[in-house]
Amino acid sequence: MRFLQPSYRSTMEYVIVGCGRTGAALAHLLLAEGAGVTVLDQNPAAFTALGDGFAGRLEIGTGIDEDVLRRAGADAADGLAAVTSDDNRNLMCALIARRRFGVPRVAARINDPARGELYDDLDVQTICPTLTSAKQIRDALGVGRSEPRALRAEIGAAFSGRSVGELAEPGRVVIAAVTRGARAFVPTLEDLLEAGDRVVAFVAPEAIDTFARRLHGAPEMETRR
Repeated sequence: MRFLQPSYRSTMEYVIVGCGRTGAALAHLLLAEGAGVTVLDQNPAAFTALGDGFAGRLEIGTGIDEDVLRRAGADAADGLAAVTSDDNRNLMCALIARRRFGVPRVAARINDPARGELYDDLDVQTICPTLTSAKQIRDALGVGRSEPRALRAEIGAAFSGRSVGELAEPGRVVIAAVTRGARAFVPTLEDLLEAGDRVVAFVAPEAIDTFARRLHGAPEMETRR
């Protein structure tokens, strides 16, 4: 009697959509960890960023085409990173990976901080180089204090009609984004808030209680990690 050995993969498999500087660097980092990597880009010339002797797979095509993603191995991937220069394209690619192929770990790069709120609501993990760089530069200038917490809160009727400036506090509370219906935007201090608006705020730890009181009984806030 013969026993069949179960088949399994010895390495994790990842798909990277977009072969700019970020995509190329990520590909080499994953390969260094022993992972299998497929890099997808619609421009064949972009693959030169990987250098000579790249040990991963290359696929030409767009990351918003299901057939192309399937050819790149998204249907069996352990993770997918959408890191093109286009926020909308990254979102569409990430949604296809999550909803059509069930990829367990999906990350999308965004350059516009205001879009992060929408992406989170769609169950897509986002990385925003704009905010990350700004924080690093702030710290390099010696301004950084205790790391602010990212909070989400929904504006209640009690705060409706009041300005963003009344909720913000210089150096302690920054309102980074407001989502109103399907529209997300970076507010000015003069913008008026409406009931049902969802705000993303970066709040110094020592100011969290004050921020909550300023909302005058708004619904419970959620801390984002």
